[in-house]
Amino acid sequence: MNSYWLLYFLSLAPLIGLGLFVALIIYLAYNWRLLSDVIGFGMARKRSQNRKKFKTLPIIISLAVWALAIEALLFRCGGIICRASPNSTNITSQITNSTSGPDLAASFPFLASIAEVSSLVQANWFSYAVIGLVFVCSVIVVRSILVSWDETRSELIGKMPLPLPEGIEAVEAAIHILKSQTALDPRMRIINSYQSMVERAKGVGATVTSDQTTRELEAAIRILLRVNSPAIRELTDLFEEARYSLHPITEDDAGRAQRCLLDISRQMDLRLNVIKIET
Repeated sequence: MNSYWLLYFLSLAPLIGLGLFVALIIYLAYNWRLLSDVIGFGMARKRSQNRKKFKTLPIIISLAVWALAIEALLFRCGGIICRASPNSTNITSQITNSTSGPDLAASFPFLASIAEVSSLVQANWFSYAVIGLVFVCSVIVVRSILVSWDETRSELIGKMPLPLPEGIEAVEAAIHILKSQTALDPRMRIINSYQSMVERAKGVGATVTSDQTTRELEAAIRILLRVNSPAIRELTDLFEEARYSLHPITEDDAGRAQRCLLDISRQMDLRLNVIKIET
């Protein structure tokens, strides 16, 4: 077809292909944070839009594509790293012989030199390049997943109602009771601090009666605080133990109650800070 330029292109093909692989790896490695942020935020946005939808067809197609790729590598390519077949070696020899000789050297200057330079590229270099590409892409994908999880968590926190000012004051008052009422034993300090929070919960409309269980009182306190913290359950357990148990309540128990209140306070501050950042 008189496409003599194709000889130069074929001679340079291994070098061009390897150069493109290396350039792609360098580009991905240089922009790995930006790419992972973009992918992660996109995943989080898509998850929020399709939170109640579970599409099985894309998953089945993805699994089928991966199965075909693994089948090609194992049965057609001889493993994860492809092995050169005898046929491909014979074809390469035929092309090399057909493009050599004094007549062709005169007609196509520098073709022999280009072929020699390109012959320096080994086939296994492409395997190493693919491994490097897979490694960089894996790092980007892992960080994208972490970014999407953080974004989804921040979005869920943002949808929660803000802590009430009465809740913040209730936590501060309960901490003050545990610290200041040193004349009382730890049992009474824990009971007083918890009951002070229950009284404030009644002030914001929570239903509180004298015959309620500790779990019902805990539900009223959650209405007051508007945070989902395991420290509330631990604090309720300490209150229940102090109120109904017969074994001694020590200063360590009072210290645990104070740490629970501090954890709740930090989570309320975190919730407020998230809202400030988003607004």
